[in-house]
This record gives sequence, C-alpha cells and structure tokens, in this order.
Amino acid sequence: MTLIKRKLVRVDEQTGDYAEVDTVRLKRETQELMDYIGSNVDPNKDPYRIWTSVVPLCRAVLDETISLPVSFFDLPLRYESREGLLDAEFDDLFSSFVLTISGTAREILDEVVIDGVKYMYADFEE
Repeated sequence: MTLIKRKLVRVDEQTGDYAEVDTVRLKRETQELMDYIGSNVDPNKDPYRIWTSVVPLCRAVLDETISLPVSFFDLPLRYESREGLLDAEFDDLFSSFVLTISGTAREILDEVVIDGVKYMYADFEE
C-alpha cells in the first residue's frame, strides 16, 4: 500500500512545474522502467537508443547524482513518444517517469501565494 502525503510545493515561475520532485515516486517509477527495459529492449536492436539515452538517466536517478527536476525539454524520446513510435507498455512507463522527473503536475490542486511566490499542493508518496 502506497502512503500519500499532501504538501505545499513551490512552483517554478518560468515553467509552471513543481520546483520539487516526488523522489519516492520517481525512484519507484525509475526501477519499474529499468526492469522493463532490461527484460524487453534488446540493446543490440535499439532503434530509439533507449539504452544510451534513457538508461543513463535512470541510473543517475537511482544513484541520486542528478539535479531535479529535469526540464521536460531536456528529456529523451519526446518526438518518438509524441508520434506513437514506442512500444505502448514502455511508453506508459516512460510517460509517467517523465511527468515525475520534470515536476509536472498530474492534477491541479489548490494554489497558494506566499510573499509573492506561487505554491501548489501536491500529493507525494511516502
């Protein structure tokens, strides 16, 4: 059972995304994505370079060596995902990973302004 905690998170004024990432959810999603890649993506037949673009990103998340959040525009496979070129199961896992690592809100909850700084409530896994 996943425990959820609602917290107030600062919003990045330039992107509109959260300035903080749910690291518990991110690590869980990253591990699920890595497990899928390891079982279903042949590194010798990898036309979308998943092993060279996504796997290093996942390793950096799991090793906690990456600065979070990562801009959506700096993430790999944006074109391939948008055009429906990826395996559906991989795309589902990857899309969820992208939302989390970029700090994109899954749902819009209450907005609060404190001293001129915008915050939103977000549900984080514990």
